Amino acid sequence: MQKLILDKDIHEVLEIFPKLKLFEKEKKKILSGEIDIFDAADNYLDSFTINVAIPRNYPYGFPLLFETSNKFEHIPDRHIDEDGSCCVCSLQESDLISQKGISIKAFFLKFVIPYLANQLYFDRENEWVNGDYEHGAEGILQFYDELFKLKDIVGVINLLSFFNTTKMNRNDNCFCGKKEKLKRCHIQTYTIIKNLSKKRIEYDILALKWLLRN
Repeated sequence: MQKLILDKDIHEVLEIFPKLKLFEKEKKKILSGEIDIFDAADNYLDSFTINVAIPRNYPYGFPLLFETSNKFEHIPDRHIDEDGSCCVCSLQESDLISQKGISIKAFFLKFVIPYLANQLYFDRENEWVNGDYEHGAEGILQFYDELFKLKDIVGVINLLSFFNTTKMNRNDNCFCGKKEKLKRCHIQTYTIIKNLSKKRIEYDILALKWLLRN
């Protein structure tokens, strides 16, 4: 069943992006080739050659995008990871998606095309469409600062440590300290944290502690 779903989804992507081809390397399926980028008015902007590695446990796991035409510098400031893959979203978002699952078509439409279009926008305007986000430990801190509405690394670490060991119920008092039930306060924030993998939270705590010491 899993193979049938993957084959169907790959066929759909190849119909949308006919310059791509399917390859298999070390038992991993890779979509490789050229992809065209258009603006909102359907005007052609540029093309990139890419590889997209499909996770073995598809549709779970998070696909990896590699830009192989080298049309922009492969450095952290251009959202390239240490392994050469493209940082198409935050580590936490990719963790949430990995567990929920994502079709390869949705990955292309939601992440690949916007990422490449954003690179072209940066070349023209020297800024990112929706602003920049930090990398590494700083990026982890930025994600939780925005999620918790905090500007306090110790506070973020304490909250993550609490969530890593404690499960909350909807009728518990909210973790923010207000005498309000969770379901009427920060339930959406808690839902995001609850759905992160334990491994992700533990890694983020270690990264933030390292950042605090440095």
